Amino acid sequence: MDILVSYEHSLASAPEKFIAQVPSQLVSNVPANVPRALLPEYIANLIVERSPSIGKIRNLRIL
Repeated sequence: MDILVSYEHSLASAPEKFIAQVPSQLVSNVPANVPRALLPEYIANLIVERSPSIGKIRNLRIL
């Protein structure tokens, strides 16, 4: 399943300084059996795994 999201993130070297806003990003290969309540956390983990330079994600929105 593909899901479109938006979020803000910091760098791993400065996790408390949120420097970037991502207005939209397509996250692919999300299993359809992930419960809706756990979906934001699952997607945030996928983004961080894919981009190790990202420290923290906040304001994650499913579009």
